[in-house]
Amino acid sequence: MFYEKHGITTYINAHDTYTIYGGSKMAAETLEAMRQAAGSFVDTHQMQRALSKKIAKMTRNEAAFFTNGAAGGIILAAAVCMARGDRAAFARLPKSKGLANEIILMRCQRNAYDTNLRTAGARIVEIGDALGTKDWELEAAITEKTAAVFFFAASHFQRAALPLEKVIKIAHMRGVPVIVDAAAQLPPVENFWAYTEAGADLVLFSGGKNIRGPQDSGLILGRSDLIDDCHKFGAPGHGVCRGNKTSREAMAGLFTALEIFMNTDHKAEYEKMKKRALALGDVMVSLGMETELSPHGPVGQFYPLIYGKCTEPGRAKAIAAEMKARRIYIGVDEYENRIWISPLNITDKEADVVAKELRGVVGK
Repeated sequence: MFYEKHGITTYINAHDTYTIYGGSKMAAETLEAMRQAAGSFVDTHQMQRALSKKIAKMTRNEAAFFTNGAAGGIILAAAVCMARGDRAAFARLPKSKGLANEIILMRCQRNAYDTNLRTAGARIVEIGDALGTKDWELEAAITEKTAAVFFFAASHFQRAALPLEKVIKIAHMRGVPVIVDAAAQLPPVENFWAYTEAGADLVLFSGGKNIRGPQDSGLILGRSDLIDDCHKFGAPGHGVCRGNKTSREAMAGLFTALEIFMNTDHKAEYEKMKKRALALGDVMVSLGMETELSPHGPVGQFYPLIYGKCTEPGRAKAIAAEMKARRIYIGVDEYENRIWISPLNITDKEADVVAKELRGVVGK
């Protein structure tokens, strides 16, 4: 095996679809599509246009564009909103002086990914605070220098944020586009069109999470004119987004993974994962933990998680560390002193291994 040959440690991923672990496992059909794509040369512009048109129809959107992950999509989306169709303006980026280069972001949604806006050359304008954001703050922040309003859709960024519908209404009254980062907001499959039907202009999705495509792939969905600029200015074209190019193999893989995802019975999959999660919950209960089954993933996705609360202070963190030493990733909530296990990326056989090792760790 490749990893063993090169001395690389492998893990069971009972935590989540994090990039540091490699995202998700791809289906055999996805890998075969990538293998076939690697065997021939193509015009990548033509490939982008042809497959993107099919993806737009598949996801009920005006248009689509392949990116190298949602993070790469942030850079491109910000760049096209600042360039406004002007090739010369795009070529200057990330030098954006003289352009409408301000992107409004709610302070409660600041996170590690908003740095990609600055990578494109944007200046971030913050509104609101940790307690809340008011309508008038967004209204007052929009000026002739505003390129877009950026919204992170993950559930843990919503507590002090304006609702997306209100953000869209206020921004559109002033002719300003709204970009939504929905990287991990799948399932439900309806999210592919829910944000754009609500009025969002560009929506970003990761290809390497629950779609189970290549880790370095993603999608921008939305308005045809803005997506057309993505095709005109984005990779493999030169400029600020050249480093965000998507290979022909990644496009073939993501397209195939998306076809599989769209044809999956997600309710049936949810029940399978719920059964797996509840079985692991029974193990937690037998080890003296108080359990809770959550119907949602850590950022609001529609799949179950099982939580186990520890009584001894700091025990949850120690359990997660010991499980990692046994080559198993699980989640930990240090503040609530509880561990959590996701059934998303494990098989029934791997779930049995997780249960066995959890008994070994907690039962000490």
